[in-house]
Amino acid sequence: MPFPPTRAAHPHRGDDVLQAELSIPAHIPSELVFDFDRMRAPEMQRCPHRQAHGLYRTAPRIFYTPRNGGHWIVARAEDALDMLRRIDLFSSDPKYCPAMVREPRTNPNRYDPPEHTQFRAIINPFFSPRAVQARETEIRELARALIAEVRPRGQCEFFKEIGRRFPVNIFLKMANAPLSDRATLLEYVDGFTKKPDLAERNASLAALGEHLKRYVAEREANPGDDIVSAVVRAQVFGRPISAAEKLGMVTLLFLGGLDTVAAMLSFIMDYLGHHPEQYARIVNEPGLLPQAVEELMRVHGVAGMERAATHDFEYKGIQFKAGDHLIFQPQLYGLDEEKIDDPFRVDFGRPMSPHLVFGAGVHRCIGSHLARLEIRVFLEEWTRAIPQFRTASA
Repeated sequence: MPFPPTRAAHPHRGDDVLQAELSIPAHIPSELVFDFDRMRAPEMQRCPHRQAHGLYRTAPRIFYTPRNGGHWIVARAEDALDMLRRIDLFSSDPKYCPAMVREPRTNPNRYDPPEHTQFRAIINPFFSPRAVQARETEIRELARALIAEVRPRGQCEFFKEIGRRFPVNIFLKMANAPLSDRATLLEYVDGFTKKPDLAERNASLAALGEHLKRYVAEREANPGDDIVSAVVRAQVFGRPISAAEKLGMVTLLFLGGLDTVAAMLSFIMDYLGHHPEQYARIVNEPGLLPQAVEELMRVHGVAGMERAATHDFEYKGIQFKAGDHLIFQPQLYGLDEEKIDDPFRVDFGRPMSPHLVFGAGVHRCIGSHLARLEIRVFLEEWTRAIPQFRTASA
C-alpha cells in the first residue's frame, strides 16, 4: 500500500526516504507529496492494476513522489489526456530533464514535432491499418501453432510458453531478426523495463544497443523489406539519418515490440482464467470479441510514459518548474471512476470505454492497430480450441 501523503513525517521509514524528502524541490507543497515507489511497490510487481484502488483513495490527483530520483505522477485520466496533448508544456525531449536520458534521444518518442513527424513517417507504413491487416493470416497461423503445442498437455506456463513467444515472434519476423536471438533480446529488454536499480537498467539498455548495432550493420550491407532496413535507408529533412538516429529508432522498436503486448496478453489471460463466467461469454458469443478486447485492454494497460516540463508555469493550480519529471501510468486511467462508471467491473457489453492504454497526442502508440489484432486473433483461436480453462493457484 502506498505511504500516506507527507513531507517529513514517518521517520521510521528509513534514511533513504528521509534523505529523498529533504531534497524535495522547494516549489512543491507538502500536500502534493505522496511517497510511492512505482518500481518497488508490491502491487506493481504482482499486478500493477491493483494500485489504482489505493492511489485513488489516498493520493492527490497529481502528486510528487521522492522515489526514483523524484518525479510527478499523474493519477487521473482527464488530467493525463490533456497533459499528453500539451507538448508545449510537457515534452518527451530529455533535453528538458536529465532523468529522462536513458534510451537514446534519437528515437521518435524523444522528439516533438516537427522532428517527431519526420521520424515517425519512416515506420508508419508498417503499422497502418492496411499493413497490419495484411499480417492477419500469419498471425493466426502462429496462434494456432502455439496453442496446438500446449493443448495436448492440458496445462502450460502461459507467459513463458505463449504470452512471450506469440507477439515477440511476430515482431522478430517484421524485423527479420533470428528467433534464436529471442532469449537474449528479452533478457536485455526485461532488464531495462523491470529492474528497479537504475544502474542495472542502464547496463541492460547498453547491452541491447550493442546487440542491435549488429542488425543495423547487417541491413546497411544487405537491406531487405523489413522494418530495420526501412530505418537504415531512411531520410529526414532531405538527409540520410545518422548512425545514432538509426540505433535510436531500432531500439525504440525493439523495446515496444518485445514487451508491451506480451505483458498485456498475459494479464488478460490471467483474468479470464480467474473468471470462467466471463470466458464462457466470449466462447459462446464470439461476436463480442472486438468489444471484449477493448474492455480487457482498458483494465490491463501496461506501458508507462514520461514527460518533462518545458519551462516554469502553473497548470491546474500546480506550479511546475522547467525540468520537472512526470510519469503517466495508463493502467490507472482505465480504472478512473471520474471517467468510467464502475470501472473495476469488466463488462463486455459496456459501450466502448475511453482509455489511454496507447497514450494520446502526437506520441500515441504507433503499434496500437497491431496490438489489437494480435490480441483479438489470439483470443479467437484460443476460445475455439480450448472452450474451458482456469488459472492454476500459485
